[in-house]
Amino acid sequence: RAVLLATDARAAAELLPGLRVPDFHRVTVVHHTTDEPAALTTGTSLLLDADRGGPVSHTSVVSNIDPSRAPQGRALISSTVLGKPPSDIDTAVRMHLSRLYGTSTHRWETLAVHHTPEALPAMRPPHDLRRPVRLLAGLYVCGDHRDTSTVQGALHSAHRATAAILTDLGASGSLNRAEPLQRRAA
Repeated sequence: RAVLLATDARAAAELLPGLRVPDFHRVTVVHHTTDEPAALTTGTSLLLDADRGGPVSHTSVVSNIDPSRAPQGRALISSTVLGKPPSDIDTAVRMHLSRLYGTSTHRWETLAVHHTPEALPAMRPPHDLRRPVRLLAGLYVCGDHRDTSTVQGALHSAHRATAAILTDLGASGSLNRAEPLQRRAA
């Protein structure tokens, strides 16, 4: 009785003609590894470059957050570049990371570079923070294109869509917690 379409904006518009496709922001994520994890002293913090002194917007030692992401004795560093990446991305990112982490990156190995040209919907003013999630009776859509252009926005739009579905279907009570099983008397 209800269909919920949970996709990115372009896929939603292809499946549901008439939905607006927003402009997008590009994002590139660069993953490095090193056998010198002790030199990376940021712990589990997300390191931001407030001075914008290079291409990296933010970076973190992911293996400090989740040790299973790198083999013993190695570190996994993930860094995000917003917008169009420089043509010499690996060199530019390494130089910037060397300054941010205060250590040499010469021995770091580049594992992967992921370019996503339509990573985040642009939120140009005036941005509608609460685009409708109920399109027609029984048809709902959610994603970061229906709320703020963040993971939190995608989750919030999913919460709004599921609440609308439950209301429309007349469901009551919370689905956020499991009811304990009733034990039968022997």
